[in-house]
Amino acid sequence: MKDTLKEIWKEILELDELPAEDESFFDLGGNSFSAAQVIAELEDRTGKTAEVSDFYERETIAQFAELFE
Repeated sequence: MKDTLKEIWKEILELDELPAEDESFFDLGGNSFSAAQVIAELEDRTGKTAEVSDFYERETIAQFAELFE
């Protein structure tokens, strides 16, 4: 799941490289609109769903991935 999230964040946030597991989504330039885009892409790729509010409680890939473990 972490690798999938890294790829999605890289694409949505238009990063040059994959983010580290401990980098904050918001520090990387994320906002509520891009969080919604990540959620939609995550559901398309994996069938798993989340809420935008989850990004405010779990800002890093490592924390966010815990939702799906």
